[in-house]
Amino acid sequence: MPPKAFKCKQCGNCCLNLYDAFSTCATDKDIAMWQNAGRYDILKWVSPIQVGNSFIYDIWISPVTHDDVKRCPWLRKLPNQDKCICRIHDVKPEHCRAYPRSRKHAKETGCKGFDE
Repeated sequence: MPPKAFKCKQCGNCCLNLYDAFSTCATDKDIAMWQNAGRYDILKWVSPIQVGNSFIYDIWISPVTHDDVKRCPWLRKLPNQDKCICRIHDVKPEHCRAYPRSRKHAKETGCKGFDE
């Protein structure tokens, strides 16, 4: 869960700043949720990497170029507004649901959720 004082302003900065492993990995639960929901549109953006007997799921890898993308492919700017929406809000990855981890994390990623 995000910190208590956090209130999302729909600025989209969380989705524009995919700069660390926290924002580009999915959990086993995320993968299972997408499989159970038949969300193959999301799964095609996932690149499983085997590490020993388990996997790390690198996400937001272009299914066309196989390169990391610079911003979340599910972010959409609302027309004529200074706000963005998540097109997979109901099934977004665990790290998105937990964003931001702290005030410091929010500030580092340009999040406006603590601004008055």
